[in-house]
Amino acid sequence: MEEFRDTLSRDSDEGYLTLRLGRIIREKYPPKRRASRAVKVIAQEVRRRLRLDDEFEVKVDPELNEMIWSRGAGNPPRLIRVYVRVDREEKVATVAPAR
Repeated sequence: MEEFRDTLSRDSDEGYLTLRLGRIIREKYPPKRRASRAVKVIAQEVRRRLRLDDEFEVKVDPELNEMIWSRGAGNPPRLIRVYVRVDREEKVATVAPAR
C-alpha cells in the first residue's frame, strides 16, 4: 500500500496527495455544479494541507481538469490522486494528476 501513502509534507516542495471528494461534493452541491466545485475544492485542500499563504497561486493542470470533467458535470471522481509541485520563489503550486 506504499503507492497510496501521501508523500507531501509542509516542508517538501513536491509529492503526492490522495483527496477524497465524494461526500464533500455530492452532499453539498447540485449535480450541475459538482465538477466545477471539485476543481475549487482540490485547490483549497492543497492550500490547507500545505499551509500556503494567500500570496500563493494554486494552478490546476489542464490534464487534471479534463480527468475531473470526463464523466460529466454531475459525476466527478470520488477519490483522486494528485501530484503537487510547489515553487516557493515564484509562489506557485501546480496540481497535476498522479501518473
